[in-house]
Amino acid sequence: MCTARSVPGESMNPSEPQPTVPTAPSTATRPLALLVETAGAPWMLLAFLARLPVAMLPLTVLVSGQVLTGSFAAAGLLVGALSLGGVIGAPLVGALADRIGHRRTLVVITVPGALGILGLISLFFWTAPLGVALALAAIVGASNAQVGPLARAAWSTRFARHADARHRVEVAMGYETVADEVSYVAGPVLGATLAAVVSPVVALSVTLVLLVCGQLGFALLNPSDHTRVAPIGRRLTRPGLLAPWIAVAASVGLVFGSVQASVTASLAETAPGFTGVVYAFVGIGSATSGMLTHKLARWSLPDRVIGAGILLALAGGLLVAASLLTGGPLLHAGALALACLAVGLCVAPLLVSSYAAHRE
Repeated sequence: MCTARSVPGESMNPSEPQPTVPTAPSTATRPLALLVETAGAPWMLLAFLARLPVAMLPLTVLVSGQVLTGSFAAAGLLVGALSLGGVIGAPLVGALADRIGHRRTLVVITVPGALGILGLISLFFWTAPLGVALALAAIVGASNAQVGPLARAAWSTRFARHADARHRVEVAMGYETVADEVSYVAGPVLGATLAAVVSPVVALSVTLVLLVCGQLGFALLNPSDHTRVAPIGRRLTRPGLLAPWIAVAASVGLVFGSVQASVTASLAETAPGFTGVVYAFVGIGSATSGMLTHKLARWSLPDRVIGAGILLALAGGLLVAASLLTGGPLLHAGALALACLAVGLCVAPLLVSSYAAHRE
């Protein structure tokens, strides 16, 4: 007669309660709840509000510059100075965060950003040369606190000791992508609408309040971080391979700037209050295609860039045609919105491809 062999530590009495193994919250079934439980709703809200000023500033500065100078050319120069400052300041902010930590960096970088916006506001009350306005715009751009990258790093810090850290971080990165896109839809609408309908001073003041409160609050609630000095002397073994992809990302930046200027100029006479709403369709298109870009995996990165580039050129032609369209304000704004949506749909594949190439 055979008897069942018992396993050490296992009870043979079916009526006896069996020990249970605690399980972690499922990231698959409730990802947003997991993020809120981990970081807290206040931190997530402040992280979102802190990135709104960056999204608001380009169109706000463009509309404000046109009102201030009476010239779209001068306003475009201001936006260019803002963008150039951001290009120069981004690696410096990253290096500072590595050396003194994220919290201190956020506090330090908030000061010149706030002073720069205050300077732009003062130009509406005191006359100054265009060069002063350009310098202030560059300071504001260079003071971009890079809240998005710092928030992503904070998620990695929070999840570092979890067994399923990789999956949790992937969930957090998905949320951060959505937060970025929502901010780039809401920011231009808020900034441009306030500047065109109320006044540029009000728009810049709201931007200032969001920048100071958002960044300092985000810094206060940020998880403690450890500073580290980046190793010196490390270089890419084949930096030339990145050059084409850097050019792709830079060209997307040129597209954003061109679309902002063209939409603002096109609606200046017919429906200036719709400027932010119309430009928001670029963000809507980019968010939509960004969620679907993974379906393009069957094509190589160069093929994706070529295809998206051709479609972007066609969308640009559609934007030009929409800007020349004659008719009522609503018809004009609607045509521009559709063209902006088409442009946005082509943007995400270009950016995602350039980022993927960088990782490879």
